[in-house]
Amino acid sequence: MSDQTAHNDDLLRRSQESIDEAKAAAAEVSEPGEDELVDEGLPVADDAEPSDGPAPAA
Repeated sequence: MSDQTAHNDDLLRRSQESIDEAKAAAAEVSEPGEDELVDEGLPVADDAEPSDGPAPAA
């Protein structure tokens, strides 16, 4: 086996290890559920209009 082949094998192995570590780290991430993103304690205006005015007539 040439030095170049050994270098390529080592590079490939290290790359695969990095990919495996990134996958493991991504699997540990937990995203909040939709219910956790909404603060139920905030007041909601029933008659609120968009800040840029009413929608144009169709």
